[in-house]
Amino acid sequence: MAGETPNLLLIDDNAENLGSLRQRLEVMMSAEEVEIRTWVPTEDDGPPADAFESQVDNQTALVITDYDLTTSVKGLFGLSIVGWCQAKSIPVGDFSRGNLAALPKEPNLFELRVPTDDENGAAFVATTFRGFRSLRAGIEAMPALLTERRSLAAVLASLLGRPRLESQFAAYMSRLGAANSALLQQLRNFAGGEHPDDQDKIKLLTYVLGHVLCNAILKYPGPILSRHSLCAYMATTLGEFEAIDPLFNDARYSGPFSAGHSYFWRGDVDRVLDGLGGDPDDSDVESFADRNRQLVEAVLDRALATHACDRCGGMKGGFWCPFTVRPVCERPDCSVPSSSWIPAGAQLCRVERDFYDEWAPLLGL
Repeated sequence: MAGETPNLLLIDDNAENLGSLRQRLEVMMSAEEVEIRTWVPTEDDGPPADAFESQVDNQTALVITDYDLTTSVKGLFGLSIVGWCQAKSIPVGDFSRGNLAALPKEPNLFELRVPTDDENGAAFVATTFRGFRSLRAGIEAMPALLTERRSLAAVLASLLGRPRLESQFAAYMSRLGAANSALLQQLRNFAGGEHPDDQDKIKLLTYVLGHVLCNAILKYPGPILSRHSLCAYMATTLGEFEAIDPLFNDARYSGPFSAGHSYFWRGDVDRVLDGLGGDPDDSDVESFADRNRQLVEAVLDRALATHACDRCGGMKGGFWCPFTVRPVCERPDCSVPSSSWIPAGAQLCRVERDFYDEWAPLLGL
């Protein structure tokens, strides 16, 4: 219930590693903010599923688990923990220290991938925990969100204070059911004999919106830009971020999951650019990225660095390819505008042409 201290469960079959991560988190997070629980599974715990049930409750806000737990319990993997958490709508993150290739780098929409070193891992856990709690607090502070017939996108737009972005957020949510079968089952239960109370609704809203925001909207640029995609928007390299960052102080996104990162509202970025003035050379402006680059160069009174592209000499951009992790432009020999690999709302994401041509036929796309 609201007012009770939420808890965070850390699971690892290595007690020393578990203790180290817990110590770092206790420095970052107070006991008033979170109760940190740890679990080293053993055969003496009995059936793993029952043992897991005894470790979580209604106040469990986040679970973090090692991928391979077989050292202490034969056949127990983090994948089972992930599945159990998804069935309960508990956010869950996993990692693999022993075999880094055991887990794909990219999680599915309702899964979180935790850095394996303690320092970055602890920072990720703290930011993620606070991100979900911030969303939950926002929902609890706006009771009308539970009674009015609003779309998920409308709820998120209201929580972030950007109601006009509902349609852009909605595009990221077009395939939620396909991403989590447990979510569909829970919705079926609610439509059937179960009658969710407000706490059930708050928990489900927090779970869904938190993952969409963290794993889709903030990862694939559209209404919100990361520092990588901001530089691509200016048709330059990430190495220029420190130079252009101060120009966009008024465009910063400081909402859930932003701690330790640099994000920017695209609409505010555009307003800043419009306010820079300047008179771009129309003869050299073929796209918005050309204009953006020229405006920033005029303010800095120097040329921006070029990025690594042999098609344009690194002078163009505007878009970000999340697969080759580099700027791309709208030229047909440079990138593909959309595919099933990118959320529909990610208007500033495109797939680099060479990468797409290589892999699309193999994947039947």
